[in-house]
Amino acid sequence: MTNSSENFQKRVAEIETLTDQQQLIEIACGDDSPRVRLFAVSKIDDDSSLLKVVKGASELDVRLMAIEKLSSQQAIAELLKAPENLELIGMCFSKITDRQLIQDIAEDTSCSPVVRRLAIEHFADEGYLAEVYEAKTGRKSKEAVEALVQWHGGGLRGVRAIGRFKGSPKALKALGTIAQQGGESGELAVEYLCRALASANPKLAQVAADELAALTTPPMVAAMVLALDDPKLGPPLREVLARIDTPDARAALGQQS
Repeated sequence: MTNSSENFQKRVAEIETLTDQQQLIEIACGDDSPRVRLFAVSKIDDDSSLLKVVKGASELDVRLMAIEKLSSQQAIAELLKAPENLELIGMCFSKITDRQLIQDIAEDTSCSPVVRRLAIEHFADEGYLAEVYEAKTGRKSKEAVEALVQWHGGGLRGVRAIGRFKGSPKALKALGTIAQQGGESGELAVEYLCRALASANPKLAQVAADELAALTTPPMVAAMVLALDDPKLGPPLREVLARIDTPDARAALGQQS
């Protein structure tokens, strides 16, 4: 243990005297000692050298520390274009505060679906969401909503991503369109719409109720019935089923009375 500590102190003293950035990069990327690698990174200050460490080092701790030291948000955004693990992606996002950069990442098809989805889920606000929906999809066609689902990752994953925008009428309307198409994605969309009936915002609850009331097929009505036992959802959902007024909806209300 003593020899190891003495060796580390010796290496630190050597690194302290280095001014050649390339030498520091090589130590950070390839030294056998984790502590030595991290100390070498701590001595690197310019972004171009730090980027070389991020791209060239094999050890995650070194790469994370290099990202943490980067000052250029644009350079960090560029790193997100290469497939990486979630820790690196998370570190990159933690350093980006520029709203325009976040929007660019969300819309950049050279970034992976995971990266684009995280940009939306963790950084989009209602104003940004509105801009994206209006510019990219609108509300008028099933094809447009399907494109939106694909943009969020596709399938159930895409529906879940849209469902996370709990405070967005536009997201609720997109879920309504998805539900109209039925299937497993439609059932999941109904689940999110049912939850929105309990929103403290009456406008959101009304949008959810209107979207649900437009669903008349037996599978979608059956999906709503699953939520009737929830004390918060039961009353507003019974009102929705009364508006639907199909044999299945009436039967569900009769069973619950």
